[in-house]
Amino acid sequence: MHLKESDFETLIADATHRSFLAIGQLTVIATGRSCLPSQFERMVEVMFLLLDARHIPYNGDTWSQDVEAPCAALTFIGSTFYIWLSNDSMASSLIAGFLSHWGNIRRWIIYLHTACIKAESLDISIRLDCKAAVVSFLALTRDRLLVGWSKKVIADTKIMPLIFELWKLETSDVRFSSYTGRSRADRESVILNSCFMMAHETNTSIDWDHALRPFDGQPSYVSRTALSHLAQEMARNNLDPECIAWDVHIITAISFRDDMRESLFRLGAITTHTNLIHLIVGRSFHSSDLTFAARCISNASLFLRGRLQESDGIPWISEALRADIVMALVKCQRFIPFMDSDKAREAPSDLLHSILPAYTAYRSLLPPIVKAVHAVKDLGLEKKLDTKGKLYAGWQCLHETTERRRVLKCDEPHQAHVQTCHNENCRKTLPTASRVSGTTGGGESTKYTAPEFKNAPHGLHYPTVGEMRAISNRDLKFLDRVIENELLKHRPRIASHGLKINVIELDITRGEPNITFDSRGIQQSPFKLLCRCEHYMDEKWKSMRQHAIRTDEPCVLVRVFIPGGIARKVVLRAIPLFKVLGNPVKQSAVFATYVYTCCGRPGLEINNQSPLKV
Repeated sequence: MHLKESDFETLIADATHRSFLAIGQLTVIATGRSCLPSQFERMVEVMFLLLDARHIPYNGDTWSQDVEAPCAALTFIGSTFYIWLSNDSMASSLIAGFLSHWGNIRRWIIYLHTACIKAESLDISIRLDCKAAVVSFLALTRDRLLVGWSKKVIADTKIMPLIFELWKLETSDVRFSSYTGRSRADRESVILNSCFMMAHETNTSIDWDHALRPFDGQPSYVSRTALSHLAQEMARNNLDPECIAWDVHIITAISFRDDMRESLFRLGAITTHTNLIHLIVGRSFHSSDLTFAARCISNASLFLRGRLQESDGIPWISEALRADIVMALVKCQRFIPFMDSDKAREAPSDLLHSILPAYTAYRSLLPPIVKAVHAVKDLGLEKKLDTKGKLYAGWQCLHETTERRRVLKCDEPHQAHVQTCHNENCRKTLPTASRVSGTTGGGESTKYTAPEFKNAPHGLHYPTVGEMRAISNRDLKFLDRVIENELLKHRPRIASHGLKINVIELDITRGEPNITFDSRGIQQSPFKLLCRCEHYMDEKWKSMRQHAIRTDEPCVLVRVFIPGGIARKVVLRAIPLFKVLGNPVKQSAVFATYVYTCCGRPGLEINNQSPLKV
């Protein structure tokens, strides 16, 4: 039933005269089905009139009657505008009017924040009402039809810091939390996340000098606030999964900045995100919240997938294992159908299928992975997985790889390993690095000196958390067994080739090993030659092949790519053919192992452009 024209005109007149109640009634009408387009246009005109910057009470004290109507007008626009923008016949005129009045609205928002929300002398109810109105309006940044305006917000040196400060306020003063016990689209995390997404999609830069002002200019303070915000939401009895999902997305976004990523790691971001998955899989949710609950899991999994392999990966994989990541991922099955994209659905399975199995090549990580796998088996959780799904395939890969490698022994005589990260002209030394002496097959004594990647000569910055260091002696010995075990699977094929020199590429960076026989030397490295250390490794590989040609003894040359995060690691081995074929042991002049750590950072930066333009 339509509102009588006379009643409508009365409400419009009362609203024009700053009646808080009339504006509230108009808000209810505008969100209902009986409202006519012409009526909504009249309402919007009144709201823009109330938000004329000439009405801002700059002089004198601020009283509730001074801000009631403007706050109600902001709430009206924030609560109704996105609904009417879906009306194709009205959208263009509404957007044009919105943009033409943004200057006035912007000044009101800045005033309400400075003179009201931050004014401790004001009654808390006034401050909370002002904050709710500002947040309701700024939540329009999530509307794709207002992308032109959102770009203005992101680049604004006053509004963007204001958004950061409102977000921070939720953690510094619980009275200002917008949590109501149910999922809402007008929370601070939604706004900040929308700004980050728009910044990325529209290539709009954030002025970080201004944006960091609420954090005393300290990037680490942003990281601490982000994790505190997430922890605060995780601690609630009734979760708001939508807010949690956006909190995780915010953390993922700021982790693209080296300075914020480092502090996130120091503050336990890996453990927090693993615990979040445990939290979600252990709760029940209303059907309306299942999509957001699933998004919490997928966002956390995407963060872990992208960040577990920072530096050389080992410290962060260890941290995730201590938080029982395998158990958490296996329990995700019931949420997979509610994830809203293939990328989201594949994130948990990728961790099980690619990252965790790959790191079983390290002896130092194998025992905790074995323990985690057996814990799942003891509870029979793998039986609850969809046997046709990717999560089950990921579990199978992890289980089979773990079982195969846990029986490998390291009791054979230790061969020398020469570890190198740069050529002689750019080698640096870490103060805490140990020197590992070894002897190459040619009898030349060589010492390994770990590089100071922080000052690496590539013109790039490397994180100082979990420095890229040499592989431990214990891990190297075990890695030899892993390589030989993979070659053992192909012993009949190697024997049937009857070649003097067998050239093999082995990639174990993605869980299931991939082997390529490349005796003609045409196989390209799965790692592009991006930095000096990789070129140096490639030259050594070529020289090993030339040396093998000049020797009389048959051998296997194997280039192995092993997991190492951004400290991408390559092992070059020359192995006597009789050893690979299992023939009786005899003296051999062919035996050399070289290990290269390659930064590979340019390649990662190309593929992972930050949504936060500095």
